[in-house]
Amino acid sequence: MSALPLAPETALRPGADWQQLLRVALLGTRQSPDPLPTLPDFELPDDTPDHREKQALLSAGVLTTIRKAGYQFPTAPPEKSVAPVAAPETQEVLGPSGTQLLHQLLNGQYPELLPEFLAAAAEHQRRVPHQVLVSLLEHARTRPTLHRAAAAVLGQRGAWLAAQNPAWQTLLAASEQATDDAAIWETGAIRQRTFYLETLRRHNPAQARELLAAALPQEPAKHQAQLLETLAVQLSPDDAALLEQYLASKSKEVRQTVVPLLLRLPNTMLPERLWQRAEPLLQLKRTLLSKKLLVELPATDWDKTWLLDGIEQKDSRFQGEKAALLGQVLALLPPQRWAEHWHLMPANIIDLAADTEWAALLLTAWAEAAVLHQDAAWATALLEWHYAQPRKNALSLPVARLAAQLSPAELIGLVLPQLQATPHFATDAPWLHLVQLVPAPWPEALTRRVVELLRRALKQPEQLHRIQYAASQLLEHMARVVPADQYSLCAEPLQPLIQDVPYLHNSLARLLNTLHFRQQLQEALHEPPSPAGPTP
Repeated sequence: MSALPLAPETALRPGADWQQLLRVALLGTRQSPDPLPTLPDFELPDDTPDHREKQALLSAGVLTTIRKAGYQFPTAPPEKSVAPVAAPETQEVLGPSGTQLLHQLLNGQYPELLPEFLAAAAEHQRRVPHQVLVSLLEHARTRPTLHRAAAAVLGQRGAWLAAQNPAWQTLLAASEQATDDAAIWETGAIRQRTFYLETLRRHNPAQARELLAAALPQEPAKHQAQLLETLAVQLSPDDAALLEQYLASKSKEVRQTVVPLLLRLPNTMLPERLWQRAEPLLQLKRTLLSKKLLVELPATDWDKTWLLDGIEQKDSRFQGEKAALLGQVLALLPPQRWAEHWHLMPANIIDLAADTEWAALLLTAWAEAAVLHQDAAWATALLEWHYAQPRKNALSLPVARLAAQLSPAELIGLVLPQLQATPHFATDAPWLHLVQLVPAPWPEALTRRVVELLRRALKQPEQLHRIQYAASQLLEHMARVVPADQYSLCAEPLQPLIQDVPYLHNSLARLLNTLHFRQQLQEALHEPPSPAGPTP
């Protein structure tokens, strides 16, 4: 086979040669009529049947190395001013131990502890050492949940450095100083602009609302929804007029963003319109000795006027078109309004609803309403009812979101009596799911009781295969929420059992190791700062 002609030897052109090589590779070395690039001082392979394929692969390797090694940063135009130097640092730097522990976190050890450590460092007015800045910026760049925590510990040098790289600038938008740079709002990506508005809402909600009102008509619907959601920060009656403009939006995402915000505002028309729709459909029939809840579906079909009240034609949470209309109305109204209307406690209303053929619809809708309106009393009543039901008949409720409406103390008050009444660990225990919703930090009484139940269960090897998965899930959660100062409370009863429970060895070891590591993180925040080294 005769070889195709080669390009005449020219000076090195990494960019052009790479594009030429890509064209040949995409068509195939045998199909492409184009010559392969010739690289100066590069020895061509022998003229064999696969000569062209060898040359393509060798050229790709050489050009890849050249492109990496020979990259030249663009020269700033003469008229562009040089970036000012970073301002002097105002926070104390982490000490040697804290720096070493931060390196471990950034390298993937106990990654779930990184947000906690960064937040604690900011609270203690500590910053990241200069030599760790690039690692932290690069690690946080693709993790939006870390942006705010990382921005708080960058210090002046870190903020300056992040400003030089567009890929890192989203972290600056999450900082409390973001409102100092109005260019973020004008030219930033949607995530940066959202952070900017949220920060501005905390300091100047009126100015943020004015910027939002001016920008929304030019934004695509997806961006409108994200930007409107920032009104949840410092939400006030002054925001009602802007929100009502978007009740009739063509975008379902925009409508579903606006409706919950309007419902949280006092003296708006939307709750009253919803009440006029709902009140005739739920009637309480009272007799001398009993009460009964009577439920009717809406008499009219859905039309576009329902959209102005936040009601969609269909809703996957409820079966049937008219049932979906009733369910959505109930899910939007404050549930406490029914308690006040009927002069009944939430628990009594829930019991009445459970005795109707519409129990699933009513309780699901009121659970959604309790979450929407952050009603702890209704959330507690629904959870108590839910966990009192036999497991096989249990209605599916949004338990995690209901639990989130309770304060940690209220949630602990709900779960701890169940734990105290439980003689042993069992996978079908009602408290098992609920206890894993209790956030950090766990109080000592809760940790002590859970550890005692685990210790008893782990001392019965013949039962381990039944509880292995449930116990490992619980131990994983405990590693995230048990405070570091409760290390001994966990280690003393559980450490001796590690070698006897091979199925749970890793989960037990991770719990104890995580608590010990968290102890080290806490201590590192109180050590003296690292001595100043040479300026990088």
